[in-house]
Amino acid sequence: MTIWIYDEPYFRFPATDYNADNIADRFIHLTNNSVAKYAGDLKVSHDIDGNMWTLSQFQSEMQDVFGWDVWEEKMKQGIENAVINTLESVQDMFESKKGCFELFGYDFMIDDEFNTWLIEVNSSPAMDYSTDVTSRLVKMVLEDSIKVVVDHADAKKKKAVDTGLYRCIYKAERIVDKPMNSFGLNLIVEGQKIKDKNLGNY
Repeated sequence: MTIWIYDEPYFRFPATDYNADNIADRFIHLTNNSVAKYAGDLKVSHDIDGNMWTLSQFQSEMQDVFGWDVWEEKMKQGIENAVINTLESVQDMFESKKGCFELFGYDFMIDDEFNTWLIEVNSSPAMDYSTDVTSRLVKMVLEDSIKVVVDHADAKKKKAVDTGLYRCIYKAERIVDKPMNSFGLNLIVEGQKIKDKNLGNY
């Protein structure tokens, strides 16, 4: 298993400032663009276009407000660790086929101490142009993906290949075998016997 990460994320915001006293208002607690875009002018409490920031916008704001690069100095490594750990934990469930790849979208939440918390992992994430931020970023990701899965994969001198903003953060030393239950074997311990629903008692 080899893991590449895209070095430019984007940041989502709810339409209305966070308030723990009102958990029923989805415009406070959900950052999905499909939700926030229906908030209307009366619900929006900030001037963030499309409720999204680019990485450079986030870094600039954090530097101005807190005086340090929150992304590079803390968040980036935490996200990379989560990506590696989650994929390591399920690597035995992947089919090992040369030339195949999977694109995942990782959603993280940031707390008030800039810790990153994994919310979910999406296989085949949406790549639509929902805002100006995603319109630019999606085009870059798709183009750079080809650089990795075609140009880099076929190159003899891989270090010289342009992979855009993709960076390899993990390469396994061996292939992890699939667990036995993936082959239909379901062993159930019953006293001193082991019963398999497909093979009977033995």
